[in-house]
Amino acid sequence: MLKKWVMVSILISAFLKCETGNLEDRTTAPKYSSSSMETVIKLDRPPGNISVSSSGRIFFSFFPQGTPPIKIAELKNGQVIPFPSQAFQSNFNTVISVRVDNKGRLWTLDYGNLGIGNPPGIYAFDIDSGAVLHHYQFPSDIAPKDSLFNDMQVDTVTETIYITDTSPIIPDPGLVVYDIASKKARRLLKGSASVTGERNEIVVNGSPFEVAGVPIIFNADSIALDQNLEWLYFAPFTSGELYRAKTGVLLDTTLTAAQLAAQVEQYSLKSMSDGISIDKNGNIYVTDPEHSAINLIDPTKKITTLFKDTSFRWPDGFSYAPDGYMYLTCSALNDVFLQTDPTILSKGPYYIYRFKPEAEGIIGR
Repeated sequence: MLKKWVMVSILISAFLKCETGNLEDRTTAPKYSSSSMETVIKLDRPPGNISVSSSGRIFFSFFPQGTPPIKIAELKNGQVIPFPSQAFQSNFNTVISVRVDNKGRLWTLDYGNLGIGNPPGIYAFDIDSGAVLHHYQFPSDIAPKDSLFNDMQVDTVTETIYITDTSPIIPDPGLVVYDIASKKARRLLKGSASVTGERNEIVVNGSPFEVAGVPIIFNADSIALDQNLEWLYFAPFTSGELYRAKTGVLLDTTLTAAQLAAQVEQYSLKSMSDGISIDKNGNIYVTDPEHSAINLIDPTKKITTLFKDTSFRWPDGFSYAPDGYMYLTCSALNDVFLQTDPTILSKGPYYIYRFKPEAEGIIGR
């Protein structure tokens, strides 16, 4: 009888590993050595996300833990320059996501410290002049208290911004669709598995990532638009599946919630993921913070580990650049989450890297 239960346990464990996309066995033999990953800059505080313009200008956020004096920066000639100015930094609260679109606008997404204090909002800047082109603060029905607007993609054809709410606290995570021209937003996919984290414990290189001894469940996080702006790919962090939906479906305001949810496809398995990006050949790059790895999902859904090294501390966000490189931030979130400035500074340095992707990427995404 004992032997029977042991076998059942093994089978259940194997099933759960398959269902959650656990890539432990797939991240043991990376395709490239870590020496192929080039260091762009060493920082005293962790970077959040990064975006490179069509002219090669590099913008990034500092991860909003502690009190970083610069929230949004441009990397210029090896120097970190506050953007649009040092004086404007006080207008930012907690920004992670930054995106430069193909119209020369830098978009910043502020989650408003989980809705405590200033409401979550968006700024857009002219990258040449630094002038504010757009500003919007989300109402509480779109960004409820404890929401965490983490990442976004900008569609400049329909002038739409797609936003993921990663909050581990609120009971109804979702995807937000924001119309730039009308300044109207809709919250979609409430209760859908495509935006809801599974109850999987995050284990970073063998060490559980917990708060007060409780595992964290991050919801909708990873997000990317394909080359033709036809498909939006997205996924919860603590989930073993990557989903996608046609942008035309997400923009259709006549669909009921059930009809919309039925149009969302489970695209492939994945690791627990923070950032994703897509190249022009349809390869999807996935940051895997649990294993300090970068994985790739090719169009056949085959998963390959490109890089794996414990020195890549919580690989986070991607941006393809016109120099042919994919830029990568490592935020070391498991080391800095809810920590004070002295601890954050003591755990540095932190890095932005770059590597050559498998195919040409998409500028601004």
